[in-house]
Amino acid sequence: MGLLIYSLTRMRKSDYHFLSNRMADRSRNSFEVLRPCPLCKSMLRRGETVHSVVYSGDGSGTQSQPDTLAHLFGCRYCYPADGEHPRVCPVCGHEIGTEGYVVARMFERHDRKHIHVLGCTECRGAGLRRAASGKANE
Repeated sequence: MGLLIYSLTRMRKSDYHFLSNRMADRSRNSFEVLRPCPLCKSMLRRGETVHSVVYSGDGSGTQSQPDTLAHLFGCRYCYPADGEHPRVCPVCGHEIGTEGYVVARMFERHDRKHIHVLGCTECRGAGLRRAASGKANE
């Protein structure tokens, strides 16, 4: 204990800053950010992904933000469906069936991808069916 106190009193200010910055860098590198699965809310570690199929647009979008649609099926915990981690649509709140998926629009932001969920096969499909039947009635 005495050696530690002696060392701290003998250290110069620049040595102390060097030591504290080195310790802070080490803790930042070991820090891990978890992100939730958009369907089952399970926390995903770095490298764990959501199974998705991405469809590129017709090129009408801008070059910085192309028009891209994606079908999201779930993470390794909820897809394929096992009943332990139910897949829930973030829009309508209903459970997604075994063959169902979520439709989302995907945007590229700096060094990562961002998604905006539009709905599942049930609620999105019902909206499209209503729109089609409304145009047919006109």
